Amino acid sequence: MKIRDHYDVVIVGAGIHGAALAWELTRRGISTALLEQDDFGSGASANSLKIIHGGLRYLQHLDWVRSRQSAQEQQFLRRLAPHLIRTLPCVMPTYRGLRKSRIALCCGLSLYERLISRNGQQALDEKSALITREHLQTLIPVNLTRDMTGGAIWYDAQVYNSERFTLSYVMTAKEQGADVFNYAKVNALDIRGGRVAAALTENRLTGESHRFRCSVLVNATGADIFEAPFESIPTYTAAPRFIRAVNLILPGRISDYAVGLSIRSDRTQGRVDDRLLFFTPLGQSTIVGTWYFPDRRDLGHAITRGELHQCVRDVRGRFRDFDFEESDVRHVHIGRLPATVSRRSKTGKLLERSSIIDAKLEQGVEGLVSIVSVKYTTARLVAEQSVSLICSKLDHQPRRETLAARLSGGEIDDFAEFLDGKTRQYGDQLSASAIYRLACHYGTHIDDVVALMGRCHALREIIPGSEDTLAAEIHYAMTSEKAFTLSDVILRRTGLGHLGRPPQEALDYCMGMMASHYRWDDARLVREMESIAASYDCIVKD
Repeated sequence: MKIRDHYDVVIVGAGIHGAALAWELTRRGISTALLEQDDFGSGASANSLKIIHGGLRYLQHLDWVRSRQSAQEQQFLRRLAPHLIRTLPCVMPTYRGLRKSRIALCCGLSLYERLISRNGQQALDEKSALITREHLQTLIPVNLTRDMTGGAIWYDAQVYNSERFTLSYVMTAKEQGADVFNYAKVNALDIRGGRVAAALTENRLTGESHRFRCSVLVNATGADIFEAPFESIPTYTAAPRFIRAVNLILPGRISDYAVGLSIRSDRTQGRVDDRLLFFTPLGQSTIVGTWYFPDRRDLGHAITRGELHQCVRDVRGRFRDFDFEESDVRHVHIGRLPATVSRRSKTGKLLERSSIIDAKLEQGVEGLVSIVSVKYTTARLVAEQSVSLICSKLDHQPRRETLAARLSGGEIDDFAEFLDGKTRQYGDQLSASAIYRLACHYGTHIDDVVALMGRCHALREIIPGSEDTLAAEIHYAMTSEKAFTLSDVILRRTGLGHLGRPPQEALDYCMGMMASHYRWDDARLVREMESIAASYDCIVKD
């Protein structure tokens, strides 16, 4: 690990907010180190519905500011990474009663159209509309209920792979001059004369200790924002509690549309009577969520059997020809998010907005900025807002943004045209489905991955148990994307396992390549396989 004598900014936490901040800072020439105790984007940032909301749902609550911000950010992110973000058609039934009626949705859609057209993100053939009950059933196999009066169609955006989107921020920041380190755990802060002077770290894979000297330190650790080593420096007067956000990965693709359904369920364990669940298509699976449960640190990244039963009960019977048992759930995504907890609800209500906290104002400690992070969609906006506070604390004036607003691999003006060109270029070497997946995963870096195949015949192999994932991708992950563990490759680089545990033969193949590259001994092999097994063991007994 090579580090500099001093950094302008050290960021602790490389989820979506820390990664986006590293990118924003390096665009302005600010020397930055990004530290993550696990792998980049391995926490709550990896546990999402993959939807980049444009702000329609906020209009239901007349929250114009959040709607406008979401619409602007959605358009910005489309430009940043056109290979990873694409249009997502959405549909929601309308109901009897005023709040979710055809009239209410019509007003909301009209305002939504104005927001998105102002931001230039809506194609002429992507217009929102109200539809009849009959039309609703032709689009989605929903079991109609008496109170459903029709439906509403609109267009949001979907991130093809949220783990790689976060990684793109990290790798772009690195290309722009940042030093980025995963598995670097901050054990202590060096505070001198009321100012944060350095972060003291330990590499969790090698045991090496390092000292990162800095002018400003940013706590972007998400759910660990008040944990060691920050617990001795309270930075938030009214500290939020945390709740567990849960999304299920179910086999089968219900529809090409993301479907929003109002679900009324029993009020148990702090559950809310009426909630909106989204059924989002991704590949041949469906992501369903989000449920919110009381925080249970003792569970780790897991839910109880009873909580899973409640989730499945909410979903079962909502669609024709889509029935399943609890054992059919392919994976459970769980993240801890900040919330306010009232006396009436044990679960709590998710915070509406992220917060940027200056420890100088709260506790008199200079040089420490903390981010209470909430929404994936607006992470870049929060990062941009954080830059203003950080720059005010630096001794020198950062340069203006001089680097293009594109993430590494996203230098694409028209993705369809780009894909067509790569299909012609590599059609004699790869299947059309493999080229499409590589183009979506790596963008313009598809050339780097394919080039590896030309240098080594073994890297042309398709990983056993996968449809078209290449051995070259494992090599690329290790040599170019700082993948140091089996979980890094399976869950966050290749996409082999982000929708469920891959076949054992795929795990064994990847393990073999990594063991050879990193010279793992038998004890390390056991730890790696145990770790990947724990990633999918998300359900515990009550």
